[in-house]
Amino acid sequence: LRHRAPVHLRVNAARLSRDAAISQLAQEGIACRPHPASPTALEVTEGARKLRNSAAYAQGLVELQDAASQAVVDALPLAPGMRVLDFCAGGGGKTLAMAARGGLVLFAHDAAPQRMRDLPARAARAGVQVRLLDPDALAQAGRFDLVLCDVPCSGSGSWRRAPEAKWRLTPERLAELQATQRAILRRAAGLLTGKGVLAYATCSVLSEENTKQIEWFTVQNSSFAAGFAHSWPVCGGTDGFFSAHLRQA
Repeated sequence: LRHRAPVHLRVNAARLSRDAAISQLAQEGIACRPHPASPTALEVTEGARKLRNSAAYAQGLVELQDAASQAVVDALPLAPGMRVLDFCAGGGGKTLAMAARGGLVLFAHDAAPQRMRDLPARAARAGVQVRLLDPDALAQAGRFDLVLCDVPCSGSGSWRRAPEAKWRLTPERLAELQATQRAILRRAAGLLTGKGVLAYATCSVLSEENTKQIEWFTVQNSSFAAGFAHSWPVCGGTDGFFSAHLRQA
């Protein structure tokens, strides 16, 4: 966590290949190499300051996104035709990564809808469709085959990017975050179809926010069982992430 975080890009695979993206970015003075964490991930090795003004970025061919964040989406059991909800969408990074997989009926929601204000423009730039749901619209939207909960957390997996954040994490604040995470899991579970998947994710390296939350949920909700679970450590060249998938047994 003491080393500077690298700059990663997600290639919009619905529009071009990773090799084609590397070539186009190179023409704009931005050197990249593939990152092993995800088949859509690139690590910028030169010219990162040029990204925001590049044609590739303006045309929605690439997005700034940590490689482990991309890997969280890669692991989701998505299939064409599924109704999918990004329940804690925020700026929509994972929403857009899911949309690039194609064939989904995709919805985005956030408890603070203003966090999604840039998502329509980003989706248009990427050439994908996402329906935004405020709390009232969510209540009328029906059930979903997969709900992704990228929950508010300590952000301990990304402290390289915001080192001052570690001094703000007190035991009391961690307890507040845990309570919020549990409330989100309870709410999201009620939005699933009978065979739906509840996908939980954090950018945290703390077990209190990761495996212990999954253990708590399965004890409290005996009809659910945990399946896939994986941690991406900071030492792997990405931010620290955790994800787990829950299904009704």
